[in-house]
Amino acid sequence: MDLEQIKSPLPPRKQAPMPTEEQVEEQATPQIPINRTTEIPIQTREGSKKNFKWIIIVGIILVLGLILFLVFFNKSRKKGLTNETITLNYWGLWEESSVITGVISEFESKNPGIKINYKRNQLGNYRTRLDGRLAKTGNNGTEEVDIYRIHNTWIPMFRQHLAPVPIELVTKIGLENDYWNVYKEDLKENNKWLSIPIMYDGLALFYNQELLDSAKIPIPDDWWELEQAAKKLTIKDKDGNIEISGVGLGIVNGNVDHWSDILGLMMKQNGVNLAQIKTSGDKNLEDVLKYYSSFTKSIDNVWSESLPSTTSLFANGKLAFYFGPSWRVFDIEKMNKNLKYGIVTVPQLPINGGITGDDTELTNIHWATYWTEGVNNKSKYQVEAWKFLEYLSSKEVLEKLYSAESQIRSFGEIYPKKSMSESLKSNTKILPFLSAADNAKTWYLSSATGDDGVNTEMQKYFADAVNKLSETSDSEELITNLKNGIIQLQTKYDLKK
Repeated sequence: MDLEQIKSPLPPRKQAPMPTEEQVEEQATPQIPINRTTEIPIQTREGSKKNFKWIIIVGIILVLGLILFLVFFNKSRKKGLTNETITLNYWGLWEESSVITGVISEFESKNPGIKINYKRNQLGNYRTRLDGRLAKTGNNGTEEVDIYRIHNTWIPMFRQHLAPVPIELVTKIGLENDYWNVYKEDLKENNKWLSIPIMYDGLALFYNQELLDSAKIPIPDDWWELEQAAKKLTIKDKDGNIEISGVGLGIVNGNVDHWSDILGLMMKQNGVNLAQIKTSGDKNLEDVLKYYSSFTKSIDNVWSESLPSTTSLFANGKLAFYFGPSWRVFDIEKMNKNLKYGIVTVPQLPINGGITGDDTELTNIHWATYWTEGVNNKSKYQVEAWKFLEYLSSKEVLEKLYSAESQIRSFGEIYPKKSMSESLKSNTKILPFLSAADNAKTWYLSSATGDDGVNTEMQKYFADAVNKLSETSDSEELITNLKNGIIQLQTKYDLKK
């Protein structure tokens, strides 16, 4: 078939002319012209190698320069951070600024980047004011509180604001083994410490030395001895009005200072399990309420609601026995510096209902009520806050605080550490509290906290129960109502069970 006859959709190709002999010969013997086109590739390779070397050198210089820049920048940044002053706001309660200024100044001199702004607060509405301020942490314009003092019974109310104590700090200051046992029961939850105490206090029995000497009555060891002594020491006028009282007990929400602590102590000694009140024995609880109220109703009425407060009457020399914490010493001495009195540990109960006597085995249960330091878990400076509390917890600083406090009152705050107790035992006013500290218990019946919270609400339930004892013959209903109230507060504040 003739290819030219095949129809194609493409245009026909033009036939190239046949080359001449000269052209064929020229193509057969190609010539390499010597010009710049043949030299350029050689020059490009050599230049690329040189340029690549320069690129490497310049890159190394740039990398080294960047490294040096970062090193100097980091040093400058650290230097800037070191020079930046961090201010920790510390809310306290009892100590005047003059007392704590010295130890703060020493801390600041050793830690030039940290400043402590100490604020002494008044007790009125302190708990609610502190709670409100902590809740506002992070709000612009609100001064943050980094460190603050709370009562040991306030842990449930501040649980959401408390930063756990770092484990290494717990070990370093000896929280587990060098502090009084009660701290571990109160301040530790889920194997975490929630605050660090720098003081201790509890309940003790004060007695009027002249009244006991004149009546030749020994200091009582147990409640039955106290009861008998109180009867003998009570003096009434011809109309039956009390002129000198044997002991201040029996009244609630009235003129008996620290009545709730006394009730709490009695219940602990009598085996009432307040944490497990739902299953705790009703009779033990009822016995305590009846015994306490009997001092105004059946034990020859050794106390009356018409009398001044127990603190005032004791300071005036007209009360033989008085229950109070160590800080009441300052109030008493301020009211009457010439009063002759002594302080001993609180009375105990015979074990297993034994008969009282010289050889009777007694309980060894006491009552603690104290304040402790916490750190705001939303603070930007928690590391610095714990550093300051570590400093406050040291033996040297606790001694300096005690010395400064002793310049303005009879003695300073009782040491929280067992290892430091020996140095205070020569003080007869402190010794009863120290000797009882390791066997002390506590609960949500602490007086003089002004919390308007768990203690205040718990006291209302117990006050109602005591007041209604003489009004009803159905003690079972009374105890049931009291226990229901306690259970409600356990739920409301998530109290330890």
